Amino acid sequence: MRTRLLNSLAAAGLAVSIAVAGTGVPAQAAATTSETKRPTETAAVQAFAFDWVSAAIAVAGYLLNDGGGGANLDAAIREIKTAIAQSRTEIIAQIDAIAAAEVEGCLEAHTIEFLNIDFMDEYTLRAWAQNATSCATQASAFANAVQSPQAVDKIGFVIGPIFAIVLAARAQAGFVNGTDLVLRSQIRAYEAVVAKLTPTDCVKKRARDPGYPVDKWWECTAYNGDKGSSDWVTGNLREPDRTQAEDRATRNTSRPTAKTALPQLRALGV
Repeated sequence: MRTRLLNSLAAAGLAVSIAVAGTGVPAQAAATTSETKRPTETAAVQAFAFDWVSAAIAVAGYLLNDGGGGANLDAAIREIKTAIAQSRTEIIAQIDAIAAAEVEGCLEAHTIEFLNIDFMDEYTLRAWAQNATSCATQASAFANAVQSPQAVDKIGFVIGPIFAIVLAARAQAGFVNGTDLVLRSQIRAYEAVVAKLTPTDCVKKRARDPGYPVDKWWECTAYNGDKGSSDWVTGNLREPDRTQAEDRATRNTSRPTAKTALPQLRALGV
C-alpha cells in the first residue's frame, strides 16, 4: 500500500509540475550543472513566453496565399517586431551559448538588425532577408548535424525566434516564393530537436504490495539529469506510457516547444 500511495503522490506532483511549466515555456530545472545551465535563469521565461511559432505561421499563411495580407499581415509582422524588441537581450543570451561560432554570429547579427528593417531601402531589405534566410537554414542544418544533446538543446531554443524573423523579413521584402522551403527547414530543425533530446535512459519499473496487483510505470532521465515518471498502471491489462516519462523528463529543455510546434507547422501542408 505504501508503494501505491507514493506512486500516486509522485504522479500527482508531476502533473502539477507539467501544468505549471506549460508546453511553450521551459520551467527551471530543479538542479543544473554548469554545462547544462542556460545562459540566464530568466532567459527562457522572458524570451519564450511569446508564441514564436504561431506568430510565424500567421505570416507564413499570408505568404503561402500568394502574398495576400494587407493590414492583417502588417499586424502579424508588427507583433513579431514587438516581441523581438522586448526579448532581444534574452534571445542573444541563448545564442551566445551555441558552440558553433559561425552559426552563433549570424543568428546574433540578424536578431540585432531585425528591428532596423523599417529603415532599409528596398535593395538592402531584400538582400538582408536573403541573408537571414541563409542563416536560419544554416541553424537548421546545425541542429541536424550536431550530436551533442547540449548543443541541440541550445539551438532548439532559438529556432522559433530566428524563423519568425526570417518570415517577417521575407514578407516585408515581398518574397513569396520559397516560403514552403523555409517552413520545411524549420520542421527539420524541430524534428531533430525532438529526436535527439528524447531520453534513452528509460526503465520500466514494477512494484507489488502483498495482496495487490502489480503496479507499473516508466522512469526516464534526460541528458541534463532531470527525471520524469509516467502515470502508473495497475494489473496486466494495460502498459504504462513511456512517452509521458520522456516528456516529463525533458520539461526543462527545448524539446516541449519543438514537439508542440511540429503539428502546427505540418498542418500548413508544406
